[in-house]
Amino acid sequence: MLPIKAWRIYYADGSTFHSGMGTWAEAPPFGVQCVVWYHDPPYKTLYRGEDGNNIYVYEGGDGFKMGMWMDEGGLHRIHDLANQSVMPEPSE
Repeated sequence: MLPIKAWRIYYADGSTFHSGMGTWAEAPPFGVQCVVWYHDPPYKTLYRGEDGNNIYVYEGGDGFKMGMWMDEGGLHRIHDLANQSVMPEPSE
C-alpha cells in the first residue's frame, strides 16, 4: 500500500474527524461508516464501516474505531461524500 499522507473518518451522525483535527487516537471510536486514506499522487482508499451484516473494526496503530449498522440510504449518502472528498489540510 502507498504511504498514507492524511485520513478522514465519516460517522453515522454525519460528522467527520480527520488528520488535520487531531490524532487517530483522539478521533471518536464508535459509529464509523467509512475511513478514507489519502496518498500521493492523488489517490485515496475508502473502507466501509458496515457491509451487510458485518461491522468493521479499524486499527490505526494507536486506537480502534468501530463501525455500526445504518440504513442503506444514509450509508450511500455518507459514501458519496467520502468518494467526493479531497485530502484535508494539516490544520484544516
